[in-house]
Amino acid sequence: MEQKVTKAKHLSTEQRVKFYQSQYDYYKSFNRGVLIIATVAYLTFFFTDCGIFGRFAHETLLSRLIVIIPLLAFFYLYKQDKSYKVMVTASYLMVHIIIWCTDWATYLLPDREYAGEGMIIMNLIFVCAGFCAPFKYCLIAHCGLIVDILIANIFIQYDNVAMMLMFNIPCVVAVCVMHYTMEKVYLDHYLVTEQLETLVVHDQLTGVYNRNKFKSLSDPVTQELIIPNDIAVTFLIVDLDFFKKVNDQYGHEAGDRVLKAAAQVMSQSVRASDYVIRWGGEEFIVALMGCDLEIGVSIAEKMRVNIENSDNKVCPITASIGVAAYQGGNYHDTIKCADEALYRAKTEGRNRVVVNEG
Repeated sequence: MEQKVTKAKHLSTEQRVKFYQSQYDYYKSFNRGVLIIATVAYLTFFFTDCGIFGRFAHETLLSRLIVIIPLLAFFYLYKQDKSYKVMVTASYLMVHIIIWCTDWATYLLPDREYAGEGMIIMNLIFVCAGFCAPFKYCLIAHCGLIVDILIANIFIQYDNVAMMLMFNIPCVVAVCVMHYTMEKVYLDHYLVTEQLETLVVHDQLTGVYNRNKFKSLSDPVTQELIIPNDIAVTFLIVDLDFFKKVNDQYGHEAGDRVLKAAAQVMSQSVRASDYVIRWGGEEFIVALMGCDLEIGVSIAEKMRVNIENSDNKVCPITASIGVAAYQGGNYHDTIKCADEALYRAKTEGRNRVVVNEG
C-alpha cells in the first residue's frame, strides 16, 4: 500500500473495509467501556430526579431503568458479531436510546431547567463512542442529535430550545471535525502497521512470502498446520535449475531479475488461496490449500511449463519441482518429503516434476 494514500476514501473498497474493521478492533474495548459508563451515569440521574421532585421519583423510574435492556442487547451483539458495520451502528443506537430515554424522563419532570446541559453531556458521549467509527457514521449520528432535540421539543416544549441548538450545533460541528482528523491520524498508523506487517512476512526481492509466513499458518509448538481436518494440502518445492550459472554469467543483478520473474510466474500459476514462499536462494515452497496430491501434481506441471516458457528478459530458465501431500503433524516433515522428490527430479535430469507418494 502506497504511503501517498492520505484519506480512507482513496483506498479501494476492500482496503477501506479492512481499515475500518482495524479501527473498530483497536478501539472496541474503549467503546464498550464508554457505553457502560454512559449507562451507569444515566441510571444515577434518577437520584437527580428525586432531588427535583423532593421525594422518590417513581414517575421516572421506568424511563431510567429501561436503558438496561438495550445495553444487554448490545453485549449480546458484541459477543456474536465482530463486524464494525453492525457494532458501530449498535453503539450509536445505544447512545441515541439514552438520549430518547433522557427525553422521556425530562418530559415527566416538573423542572426542565437543566435539559440543555444534558444534551451537551451527550455530545461528550458521542465523542468517545466515535473513536471506533468511520467518519460518515459519526456525521450521521451527530446530526441525529440535532434531530433528537427538535423532535423532543414537540413533546417537551423546551423554554430554551433556541439556546440548546446554539450550544449543540457548534458542538456537533466541532466533534465531526475532530473525528475527521482522528480518522486521518489512525489511517497513518494503519498504513505504517500494514507496511511493517508486509515486510515481516514478505520477501523484499520477489514480493512473495518469506519463511515467517509459516508462523501464521502453523501451531508454534507442534508446527502443525492450522487448517480444518477435511482440507487437503499439497506442498511443492520449486528449485530453479542451474541458477548459479545465471549469476556467474549475467551477474547478480540479472539473477535478481530472473528470481523476480520466476516468482511472478509461480504466483500466477496458483490460486489466491495458495501461498508462494521463498524458502532461500533460488528455492521456493508452494503450499496448495484445499488441494489433493493429484491436483497438486497437475498444478506443479503447469507451473513448470510456465516457467520454461516465460520471458524474464535475461535468459531461458527451467525448474525442478518436488511434490508431497501434507499428512498432518509437523509441516517440516512434508517439506522434507517434497525435498526428497526434488532431489530425484534433479538427479533424473532436471526440468521435471517428481512426486513423493510415501
